[in-house]
Amino acid sequence: MSNECTTQDCANQTHTYLCNQCVRDLQAWIDKVPVLIQTLGVTIAKLDHVRPAGGGWNAGGKPGSTAPINLDALQLQENLKSVNRTLAPEHAKDQYAAGVAWMIRDWVTKAELLVSGPEEPPVNHAANRERIKGIAPPMPTRKLVPWLRENAQIIITGKDIRNWAFRGKFKAVETKPSPTYNPHDVLDAWYETRREESRT
Repeated sequence: MSNECTTQDCANQTHTYLCNQCVRDLQAWIDKVPVLIQTLGVTIAKLDHVRPAGGGWNAGGKPGSTAPINLDALQLQENLKSVNRTLAPEHAKDQYAAGVAWMIRDWVTKAELLVSGPEEPPVNHAANRERIKGIAPPMPTRKLVPWLRENAQIIITGKDIRNWAFRGKFKAVETKPSPTYNPHDVLDAWYETRREESRT
């Protein structure tokens, strides 16, 4: 006898409690669990992202004492360890399969966000370029590298700058006594390189 899938807003017909598509979806979520359990271990140890003990800031405006581990990551790791990693078709025979699938998806989604961090907001590259252009004159590599580290919070080596100049991503403003480069040109090259790497 055929019934409707018990997943919310899914009207597919099935002989179990989950339709074939929902079973495949559930299996994809289950397959992520082992790796996330391991990677959450790294996140748990990141002391710079822990919640303050007691739930926040104290009345004096100073941070309270922090917990020795990332409690959110630890809780999610324990949740994922409790996941029954039985193949999804076996879960589909359980009358509570839709709720189990929702719970696993919720835990995996939260764990992925905790491990990778929130999605970066869009960067206004043009505005950044103009701002840097207005405050930073051309510099030699030995000054430009620490300047970018301090002001743009990016790590670029002198070798990176020389390679990008050699590949024509930008040109030196002056070549003698040593090459000087516009910080905004180097920053543009860094953004471009990151985009290229993200596509490979």
